[in-house]
Amino acid sequence: MSWAGWPTTFWTCGYGKPRRTQRKPNKFRLPAKEKEDHFMHNVYKICGGSIVTPSGILENGTLVVENGTIADVSSVPSLPGPHDIDARGLLVLPGIIDTHSDAIEHEMQPRPASLFPIEMSFYELERKLAGQGVTTIYHSLSMWDDNSPKEVRRNQSVKNMIRTIRRLSSAGHLIRHQLHLRFEIVNLNAVPHIVELLENGELDQISFMDHTPGQGQYRNLEVQKKFVMERQKLSEEETLRVLEARRQQPKVSRDDLQLVADLARSKGVPLASHDDDSVEKLELVQGWNAAISEFPITLEVASEAKRKGLYVVMGAPNVILGKSHSNNLSALEAIKEGLVDILCSDYYPPSMLQAAFRLHALGYDLPYAFNMISLNPAKALGISDRLGSLESGKTADILLARMHEGRPVIEKVLVGGQTVCQMDYRGRMDHAAAAVYSL
Repeated sequence: MSWAGWPTTFWTCGYGKPRRTQRKPNKFRLPAKEKEDHFMHNVYKICGGSIVTPSGILENGTLVVENGTIADVSSVPSLPGPHDIDARGLLVLPGIIDTHSDAIEHEMQPRPASLFPIEMSFYELERKLAGQGVTTIYHSLSMWDDNSPKEVRRNQSVKNMIRTIRRLSSAGHLIRHQLHLRFEIVNLNAVPHIVELLENGELDQISFMDHTPGQGQYRNLEVQKKFVMERQKLSEEETLRVLEARRQQPKVSRDDLQLVADLARSKGVPLASHDDDSVEKLELVQGWNAAISEFPITLEVASEAKRKGLYVVMGAPNVILGKSHSNNLSALEAIKEGLVDILCSDYYPPSMLQAAFRLHALGYDLPYAFNMISLNPAKALGISDRLGSLESGKTADILLARMHEGRPVIEKVLVGGQTVCQMDYRGRMDHAAAAVYSL
């Protein structure tokens, strides 16, 4: 399927079965019976690429996929057969795991008065994510309150979104979809909804958030004031009234937070703390069995979170931009100190792949940088036994990419060993095996 409007890119998406869509006849086309046997057994090799493993790069390596699983990863070179993938000149990378992305909210409600159907938003976003190399997404849905100006953040709307995403992802889909519920602790009516979702096994991650003015992400009130004025088009006087009202809001009791935390633990749902701004808060959330500290506000807090054994998450956009959008801790500074385990897209999914290569350009080993968006997220979320790295026995979620003008460009995405996205850029002069298409 060609994506109109991207004239230099040829895009193929596959829902459910392997699909081969090409501009030119395939000179390696298999006879019908041989092709049927091949896909029945689903065995092929990815040959000649630079395979990025958790601990190193296998140049000119060979990766064998069998029935959607990585059967072998080797440094022994091999030539591609007619149904293998020729990866010469390409990087072979693990699929990206994004632990925190609110992109689905923006896809559904890009403007306050514009609310699109979730079914449409799901499939359109999924195609974008596949093209960006994200093979497992944790959709971060905020249970803010029933009076939120964003309808997608109201309690019942969030429940409906969770259930619709579950339904859609159990049918034809391109990538893996998980649910990360963000619980704003001033939402006094949320606890029964969250308990129901946890009891029904509908959540894959939960995080506690507190955006009360004067602490957390908004310790600097001037930053929050500017944000609210710009976002809600309010005067300074109106904004100050809004912030004071928010500051006075009652919060969910610690007993109820403990209830939710205990239930999450009993259901095997990882708990994250959000915008940690003090050692005292870390001690509190660690008592609730939190395993993840998202976006610590200062270097001191990030260091303490790391010392306590929590996985520290920072935003990939922060790496690209060189700073926090709310003037808090710089991800690059924290990475330099060895304090960051995971990068997430936060609000901008294209940043994931680019951030890993940005770190590589700054001198970090590519496996180290890529672990932040693949293996480490899998470990934090308890799925590293099957996802997160190119190792024997794991699911074949694989990216094929190359460098173009100093930037990574994805050419093929495999999920469970099946091609879900392929992009062929015309005029690829820096790739010896490239085919140049003409109109």
